Amino acid sequence: MTLPRTDCLISFAGETDYAYPLMLQMARAIEFYPASFDRRVDITAVKGHTIRLFNQMRGLIHDLPGKETTPGDPRTGFLFGGYSWREQQFGIWKLQYQQQIDAYTFHRMKAWRGQREAKMIAMTGDETLEAHRRLIELLRIRGKLSTGGFDMEPFEVLRDMIRAPEYNTIGGAPQVAKVYRYLQTQHFAVHWPTSEGAPHALGRPALPYERFEAPVIDPDNPGHESRAGSAEADQPAIDASFLMDRSSDRVT
Repeated sequence: MTLPRTDCLISFAGETDYAYPLMLQMARAIEFYPASFDRRVDITAVKGHTIRLFNQMRGLIHDLPGKETTPGDPRTGFLFGGYSWREQQFGIWKLQYQQQIDAYTFHRMKAWRGQREAKMIAMTGDETLEAHRRLIELLRIRGKLSTGGFDMEPFEVLRDMIRAPEYNTIGGAPQVAKVYRYLQTQHFAVHWPTSEGAPHALGRPALPYERFEAPVIDPDNPGHESRAGSAEADQPAIDASFLMDRSSDRVT
């Protein structure tokens, strides 16, 4: 999800009906506070406010149906990241529920050790250990395990696990977005399920007459980007607003 300020993004894995209200409240909190909206407040402060907001929202849950009397484990985790103008570097935080204290906490991801060039990644959701193993193996095959940074290897791992039938809780078209050093964000469309498929933006395929004004990724050759056209070139093109669709319940 893009946010009212354009130097950061947030994503989630888990229960959609729990995640979206929290993320929407986070977006509105940024929008209602001018110093955050125009980025005078750095993202390192935004992540702390987000944790307090999430925990406040959980504390406001009451009158649950059935025998439940407390919210319990939300079974939802978040990734928050962007570019810090204060630190002059990118940062990624995992926002996770800790059952011991019945609250959300955050953990900042660190760069891999022993690297000639910085590599940093965060994963949440199902099968993260398998995804990490696949990523290590792919980097080893390409001679990049200790040299060079990430290119599209994380995307390739996610793509292959979505396509593999044994990971049935990971599905849907990949959703891709990027934060730039100049404090702007960009969504990408992805042809899906193959390079011959319709472009999907935020998981939703373009309608026959739509043209997404966004770069498009070929999943079978992800280093190549073009513009996302409609499935029927002879149809008039229109600008398509990016709509948040309902994601699968458990994704990586």
